[in-house]
Amino acid sequence: MIRRSVVIDLLEDCVFSARAATEGGHESLDRIPGAALLGAAAARLYAELAPCEAYAVFHSGRLRFQDGLPYDGHTVGYPVPLCWHHRKTDEPKKDGRLQSAKVFNLLHGSIPSDADGRPAQPKQMRKAYVHADGGYSEPKRELRLKTAIDPRSGRAAEGQLFGYDALLRGQRFAAVVEADENFEPELFARVAAAIEDEVLLGRSRSAEYGLVRLEAADLDWPQAGPADDRHLTLWLLSDFAPADAAGHPLLTPTPESLDLPVRSRIVWDKTFVRTRRYSPWNAARHGFDRERLVLTAGGVITAELPAPPDACLLERLQEGIGLHREAGLGRVWVNPAPLTLLNPRFSEPAAAEPNRAEAAKPTHPLVEWLESHQTGWKAKAEEEALRIAEGYSKVLRAARRLAGVPPDATDFGPSKSQWGRILETARRTGGRQRLSQALFEDESAVVKPAMPGWNVEVCTHDGQWLKLAEWFKQTLDAQKQAEHGYAHLVRRLAHRVREDIEKRRI
Repeated sequence: MIRRSVVIDLLEDCVFSARAATEGGHESLDRIPGAALLGAAAARLYAELAPCEAYAVFHSGRLRFQDGLPYDGHTVGYPVPLCWHHRKTDEPKKDGRLQSAKVFNLLHGSIPSDADGRPAQPKQMRKAYVHADGGYSEPKRELRLKTAIDPRSGRAAEGQLFGYDALLRGQRFAAVVEADENFEPELFARVAAAIEDEVLLGRSRSAEYGLVRLEAADLDWPQAGPADDRHLTLWLLSDFAPADAAGHPLLTPTPESLDLPVRSRIVWDKTFVRTRRYSPWNAARHGFDRERLVLTAGGVITAELPAPPDACLLERLQEGIGLHREAGLGRVWVNPAPLTLLNPRFSEPAAAEPNRAEAAKPTHPLVEWLESHQTGWKAKAEEEALRIAEGYSKVLRAARRLAGVPPDATDFGPSKSQWGRILETARRTGGRQRLSQALFEDESAVVKPAMPGWNVEVCTHDGQWLKLAEWFKQTLDAQKQAEHGYAHLVRRLAHRVREDIEKRRI
């Protein structure tokens, strides 16, 4: 699959309603639904796409905007599996981490009796997220009451009290946008570029809610585990909307709804699921979409197959199951390693990087704000990017004149999408050497002298003739930027050139 990971920083409180009903208490989701990212991309991109491209991106399920899950800077948290239980009299958490000896996976047996021989009373674990190192995340939320204002009097309207349960700002989440292997790479790059920088997500975006910052990241995501027998375990990492062969929604999973082989069966004594139903609000159509019946994230489904599963089946399941996969539903972890033992095993927590200078600084919001705005290196990188963009424009215009190409021709030199690939590569690749290698040297490099557009011959200031790709590489190699400054320079340069192409300035 083609993947791009995104870290989401909440700059303001964000409201993601568990249901769109206006009656009763309001409850927010404890994650960022993939539908919110889909909506943000559609708002920026839908009108620019051809109908077939819009269908492929936003409706076909070939490209999927997955849910944003809690991220602690090292690992991503996944919904606690509903097969995990603990003794009702025990507290399985200590210092924000799960204690392996006090967590029991009922896929592999029951909770042992206590020291007096009395059977233990199990309690299911719910509504939290577990990390690979045993970290236990419970996203922070807060309910705020508000009232509508009567426009005639300017005072609180009678009987118009309402509340928003919101995810508090300052938290971080991680999501992934993924597509099938045969998905058009350039179209995927356009979608990835549409969800960048600062965007608004969730409800009440015109008021004080919803501002987030999106940044590309290099994160590890679950891979299907090995299958030793005919049993298959599916851990639901997002809500799952099962449907029968006719597309009718179900609340009871069946082998057909899981896309399993014929003669498969669900093992109910090793299946743990919960359900909910909701009607999502579609802001583009100003109305409710069809009601969705889903099995909630964290569910665990065990199935018995007629034969051991092959690699094709595992890969197909890992791509998602059920309806509405384009909005993040149906994401599963197949045969997950954390569910293979009675007591889960966790990795060692990542050691904090020592920073003596930081320890000596006073902790104060003003200090943190001032440090975050020390952008001298950014200003230098952006100034250099502007200079290179102007030089690029000059050599390309000169080459166009020498080739006898009309000034208004749009098919001369690298296209906007080719510069978009440069931008995408600079976002996901860290380090000067790695980025330069990804741009110019790898087999899948995005800038090569033989590529259309980059094969244009240009004349340098000293009278030397080079391919445009070679001129671009020499120009970047001559930069004195530091590691982070080099990547920022390439990103800003790609932004500027793409804008020049779009506005016919080149």
